[in-house]
Amino acid sequence: MAHIAFFILPAAGHVNPTLSVARELVARGHRVTYALSENYRDRVLDTGAEFLPYAMDQDRFWDTMVPKQDAAEYTDQQEFVNMMTWMLDLTRQTLGDFERRLGDAADRPDVFVCDPSSFWSGHILAAKWGVPVIRSTPTYVANEHWSLHPPVDTAEEQAEDPQTGALFEAVAGLLAEHRVEKSIGDFAAEVHSGPALVYLPRAFQYAGDTFGDEVGFVGPCTGANSFHGTWEAPGTGRPLVLVSLGTLYNKQPEFFRACVDAFRDTEWDVVITHAGGVAEGELGEVPPHIQVHDFAPQGAVLAHASLMINHGGTSTVLQAVSEGVPVIAVPQMAELHATATRAEQLGVGAKILRKDVTAERLRETALALTGSAEVRAAVAKLRGEIEAAGGPVAAADAIEALLVPVAAAAA
Repeated sequence: MAHIAFFILPAAGHVNPTLSVARELVARGHRVTYALSENYRDRVLDTGAEFLPYAMDQDRFWDTMVPKQDAAEYTDQQEFVNMMTWMLDLTRQTLGDFERRLGDAADRPDVFVCDPSSFWSGHILAAKWGVPVIRSTPTYVANEHWSLHPPVDTAEEQAEDPQTGALFEAVAGLLAEHRVEKSIGDFAAEVHSGPALVYLPRAFQYAGDTFGDEVGFVGPCTGANSFHGTWEAPGTGRPLVLVSLGTLYNKQPEFFRACVDAFRDTEWDVVITHAGGVAEGELGEVPPHIQVHDFAPQGAVLAHASLMINHGGTSTVLQAVSEGVPVIAVPQMAELHATATRAEQLGVGAKILRKDVTAERLRETALALTGSAEVRAAVAKLRGEIEAAGGPVAAADAIEALLVPVAAAAA
């Protein structure tokens, strides 16, 4: 039995795809440990994994880690500095405790599964102990052929800026303190390179054919997760649309009102989940064929859906397609623009910018997508790519592959 430690960004879109992987590893007899904030305790324990909590300022996390701009590119250097500062502070806060709790020979992990977007405790411990790392990436990976972000300066050029220079010095000091003999440039490169689990099929990744076999495109792994009780289908036989903006961009009552108006006088059933972003009465009069919930089990609803309207979250879009459901994506920031664009390119959905959302536009687009044989064929094709990617089984295989050299070295 191996010990596998997950260090994942404490956000649902990053955590949820890993849970099915952890469940698969536990079923294979491995010991799995998660380092996560307290609000994920129940989800982790439900997989059979052990929970290693840390304290976290939730308000600071959301203010720092959720991009505020409605733009197709990241351009704000201050946002980068804020994010890196948060990661440095949380690493400093947690690293000593994690080392004490995982450092004994009996507890030391055999593999770290680390989210490149998360803090660096797992990466530093892995470097310090010589333990292999595999990245856990819920969205696109980058290489010399494609990157979500525009080109950035080298570490040396960044260091000339007073803010980033001081930050880089602090990170370098942390590495030296823990006897990690790497430059900050080498450390950053290792965080974003090497073996990876990517929760997309290769066909959905931009320039997917340019990535080597060490990048495992295992597809979405969220299908088996359900945290929001049960849901009963209307049973009317009419088409059904599911509407969700996830949990980060959900405070948009005007958007949800447009969705109500789009389907108010149609022969459609509608399920709206707003994750607590809409106060009672903010949607006005809602007809009986439109259900409004804080949350609903997304997989259960998608099993009956003809269409999903969402925020362009990568996992959400791919979960819909894996159920044979096309999407209308209303992206909220750069990564979501990339996913909405990719869905259009592959013919499985349409993109509507926030500024262009109207009831009429939503209704016309919904009818066009659900009435198109070409869209149905494209959804079926990508659904097949998702199934072939292997999901949690393929992800667990990739993690276990890193155990072979560990076992050989110990022999």
